Amino acid sequence: MHNSETALEALASAWVQAKAAEAEANAKRVAIEAEIIAITGAKEEGRETHTLPSHKLTVIGKLTYKAEFEPLHELTEQWPEQFQVIKYEPKLDEPKIRKIREMRPDLYRQIAQHLTVKPAKTGITVDVL
Repeated sequence: MHNSETALEALASAWVQAKAAEAEANAKRVAIEAEIIAITGAKEEGRETHTLPSHKLTVIGKLTYKAEFEPLHELTEQWPEQFQVIKYEPKLDEPKIRKIREMRPDLYRQIAQHLTVKPAKTGITVDVL
């Protein structure tokens, strides 16, 4: 094996071990959170703070909402503005931007000044053989 291959082999093994430790730590944290909630209880929505001698513990309850947008929109579109339950937010179509960048640089130059583009975190996967 070459030096770089040996180094990569060691790093891949270390990565697998770190990933396993991370999963174990996460499972342990989730179990501890369940024990805390068993003692403190939890509001369906809202915060409850418990001040201890050496820690401030906040238990936060949240509800998540999913919707069938079409029928919900039809039911609520005539409601007053303060009761509108659907909000629309502009979102970039990144695959389309990439396509324009590759295939139509002339168009991309026109929009580039209005975009902030930076590298995302490079992902690594390691499969044990």
